[in-house]
Amino acid sequence: MQRSLALLLNCLIFSAGLLHAQQVQPRLTTLSLSSLEGFIDPPSNWKIMGEVNATFWDTALSTSPGSQILFNAYDRTIQYASTTHLFTKMEHGDVVLELDFMIPKGANSGIYLQSRYEIQIADSWGVQLPKHSDVGGIYERWNNGKGFEGKAPMKNAGFAPGLWNHLEISFQAPRFDATGKKTAHAKFVYVKLNGVVLHENILVSGPTRAAAFEHEVARAPLMIQGDHGQIAIRNIRYAPQEELNVSLNNIQYAYYEQPLKGPAEAQQYKPTAQGPATAIDARLAAARDKYFLSFNGTLTVPANDTYTFTLRHSGDASLVIDGKAVIGPSWNHLGGYPITGGSMLSKGTHPLQLWVSKDLNWSSSGIALAIEKPNSKAVTLNSPASIPERVPDPLIQVKAERQTELVRSFLYHHGKKLTHVMSVGHPSNVHYSYDLLQGGLLQVWKGDFLNTTDMWYERGEPQTASSMGATIVLKGNCPIYDKTATKDSIPAYTYKGYTLDKTGAPTFRYTYHEMEIQDLIRPLENGSGLSRTLIMNGAQKDKTSIRLAQANSIVHVKNDVYSVDNGKYFIQVAEGTKPIIEAYKDQYVLILPAAEKMEYRIIW
Repeated sequence: MQRSLALLLNCLIFSAGLLHAQQVQPRLTTLSLSSLEGFIDPPSNWKIMGEVNATFWDTALSTSPGSQILFNAYDRTIQYASTTHLFTKMEHGDVVLELDFMIPKGANSGIYLQSRYEIQIADSWGVQLPKHSDVGGIYERWNNGKGFEGKAPMKNAGFAPGLWNHLEISFQAPRFDATGKKTAHAKFVYVKLNGVVLHENILVSGPTRAAAFEHEVARAPLMIQGDHGQIAIRNIRYAPQEELNVSLNNIQYAYYEQPLKGPAEAQQYKPTAQGPATAIDARLAAARDKYFLSFNGTLTVPANDTYTFTLRHSGDASLVIDGKAVIGPSWNHLGGYPITGGSMLSKGTHPLQLWVSKDLNWSSSGIALAIEKPNSKAVTLNSPASIPERVPDPLIQVKAERQTELVRSFLYHHGKKLTHVMSVGHPSNVHYSYDLLQGGLLQVWKGDFLNTTDMWYERGEPQTASSMGATIVLKGNCPIYDKTATKDSIPAYTYKGYTLDKTGAPTFRYTYHEMEIQDLIRPLENGSGLSRTLIMNGAQKDKTSIRLAQANSIVHVKNDVYSVDNGKYFIQVAEGTKPIIEAYKDQYVLILPAAEKMEYRIIW
């Protein structure tokens, strides 16, 4: 069962593709925002709106009639009035919660799990060292006029006022015994803002400051703070996280001191050892390598549903339930990613068979099998000692602390692997990735610069880099706009290299027909975003249009500011400039006639 190097690499690439398929996606329920029907006696300051907009300097949101957006019409007459808070009719215990929120400049609000434990929402735009009172913080508790506990977010991942932010929370309710005595604190399993992890496994010993109730319970409504500032919320979705009551019983194992192709071949040999087992356990194989180990048992599940199984192993393996293969036969190794498979199972018992054939002397021995279903927690069916503790890959990070940093790499962008990418990091903590072939801005972000682990760790096969902040992914196409083009790429746009200024920042150079083009991208002095300047020389510019943005939506908010992709980021043009918004390939483009020197800003 020897594997060639080529096969090994293919398997590594295959397993890497399963990275984002390791967990069952919860069945999220959407809280209807067509009306306020889903809330308990909603106060008059809460409205349902159809559209919300603001620039990054506005201290109030502008709204339009319609539905699907929850809006707190706060003004100072209701400041600190607890009667303005909004409570859902939905009560929750353990829950996964997602929502989008927008606030104006200087605003403040909060999301209270079980009406008691606050995740702070605030205008923290530009804050370098966030505190518990900044956006995404777990707010402090309060006693005798003093604050205590509270947890600052690991990073400031908030966007500018007037933009939508995406918040994800996994919350574990406090636990109580049969007498009502609390046996475990509430816990934020994770909090993510705009895709960035802010907290992991943070215990909260009691209700945070300004909670609706001081006593703790197993289930309670969600509360949204209404007395501190305006806020707009959309796409509220949640999923209860229930305990999954499954069991694997009547387990029998058989161990052979040679690798085999499966149970059919195993029948031709006498097992070296066999008998009952209390759980799936790789330690039942005495050898570290060159063995075949199988388990047969009875799996009991509590309800008719689709169950997902996750398997980690070294060698060839297969999981069979009710006589049907759920996973494999598949080849993997413990350094690879878990392999998953799903099956619709009826309530009750099901025969389960798992086998592993190992012939990998360079990979550790171990077997792990977990089961879960939507809206449940995963349950392991193996002994905890059946698999060695996995040492996480080290972080190989490029920092941009003292000078501009330039890193060439591959980059995944909208599901495609781009090969001619340069990421540019600046000490101001404003960074971008750029497609050298087309002069396209691929992504922009703030905070830490670049994760290059996949370029340098072990073999570094992916050769990809990734941003380390809350990332705005842009369309990434050529700045030259040609409405007749069948593809986003412009073949005549030819890369001619780059030069560096005295700070080390690049100026990219291109030709387009008879034109010479210089592309300068620089951080804004206040760290609010990036300035992009295009310098063009040549007669062709009189017949050329420049694309400032392309997205599903582009809205003129006010003055020289445009909101792009439904409030994902802003484009700010020079005062007095009048770009055109035009339909293009089921999207919209923001365009201007080419000039000798053009500058615009990307703000987020």
